[in-house]
Amino acid sequence: MSVKGGGHNIAGTAIAEGGITLDMSHMGSVSVDLDRRIAKVGPGCLLGDVDAATQEHGLATPLGFVSETGVAGLTLGGGWGYLTRRFGWTVDNLEAVEIVTADGVVRTANRQENADLHWAVRGGGGNFGVVTRFEFRLHEVGPLVTGGLIAWSAEKADEVLEVYRDVTSTAPRELTAALIMRLAPPAPFIPEEWHGRPIIGMLICYSGDDPGTALAPVRSLDDPIADLVDLRPYTVQQSLLDGTEPDGLHRYWKTEFLPELSPGFLDTFSDAALEVKSSLSDSVIFHLGGALNERSSDDGAIGNRDAQFIAGFSGTWPPDAPAEPHIDWVRRSWERIRQYSTGGNYVNFQVADDDTDRLRASYRGNFQRLQEVKAKYDPENLFRMNRNVSPAR
Repeated sequence: MSVKGGGHNIAGTAIAEGGITLDMSHMGSVSVDLDRRIAKVGPGCLLGDVDAATQEHGLATPLGFVSETGVAGLTLGGGWGYLTRRFGWTVDNLEAVEIVTADGVVRTANRQENADLHWAVRGGGGNFGVVTRFEFRLHEVGPLVTGGLIAWSAEKADEVLEVYRDVTSTAPRELTAALIMRLAPPAPFIPEEWHGRPIIGMLICYSGDDPGTALAPVRSLDDPIADLVDLRPYTVQQSLLDGTEPDGLHRYWKTEFLPELSPGFLDTFSDAALEVKSSLSDSVIFHLGGALNERSSDDGAIGNRDAQFIAGFSGTWPPDAPAEPHIDWVRRSWERIRQYSTGGNYVNFQVADDDTDRLRASYRGNFQRLQEVKAKYDPENLFRMNRNVSPAR
C-alpha cells in the first residue's frame, strides 16, 4: 500500500504497483487560525495552496520552491525552501499532525501527546502512518519580497562562484541564494543567441527591508545575460521554478549536504557541471544554515543540523532519449563532490537505486531511534512504499 499526496517526488513511491494506493489529493483544505498563527493543512494540498491561503494575511511557513509540490511528502521528508534560513526546516515549524497508524487508530501527535510519533514524522517520511492533517506555525513574510534569477556566461564562473561564496558567508537570514549552472534554456527571458550555451546564475529571495545592501555584491557582477531580480509577491517567487519541472520528463538526482564551500569543492562542482549532457539538466548549490543550525541534532528525525548548503546534480531527459548519458553524468558528478559532504543527504532527493546505507546516512545518528518508533507504531511494516525504515527487531 502506498500513500499519494502531491505525487511530485521522482522516486515514484506514491504508486504501489499491484497494490493499493491511497490518493489523498481531494483532502485539500487550508484554514488559517490568526490568533494562534497556525495553518491547518490537508494532505492533498500543494505548496501553492498553502502559500495562497497564508499570504492573504501576510503569513507563511517554510515550504519548498516549486508551487506544485505536495505539502505532505515535502514535510514528512523534512522540507526546506527560501525561508529555511530564517525559520528552520519545514518540520521545525510542524506543530502537530493527525495521523492514522497501522492499527487503524486516529492519533494526534505533537510535543506533548504521542511525542515520539511527532518526533518521527518530522523527517522520517511516510513510514509511520497516513497523515490526515498538518498544523504549521506561521510567520510574518511578504506579501512582497525581492527575488528572481540573474544569470551570466559560464565563462565568468570563477568570478560568480567567488561572489556567491562571499555573499553566503555573511548573508543575513532574510537572504537566500541558490547557484545554478546549466545550458541556457530556450526561455523568453534569455537572449536567443545564448540558448543552449553554458550559463551560471543565482536565484535570489530576500525577505528583509534593505535589498540594496544585501544584494550589492551580486549587483557588482557586470554583464549579466538576464536580470529578473525585482520586487514581487512572495507567491510569485514560490512559483518561479514551476516551469523547470514539467510533467512527462525522466529525471535522476543525487545530492549531498555540505558544511562549507571550500575552494576545492567549488572547482570540482564547476568542472562537473560544465560536463552536463542536456539543456534540461542542471547543477545546483542552495544556501541553508541559519535557524536550522540552532537546534540539536535529535530535534526531529530530520537531523543534519550541521548543513550549511545542499548541492547536487539533476539529470533530465525526454522519454524517447537514452537515459544512460544523463544518469552517468549525475553519478560521476556526485561521486566527485561526496568527499566534501557532511556525510548526510536529503531523503526527499533519493531515488530508487539508493540503498539502505544511503538511507541510513540521511538520518545519521537518528536512524536507530526511527527504527524503534517504527517497531512501536508499524511493527509489520505496512507502510513500506517509501524510503523505508524497517522496524527494529
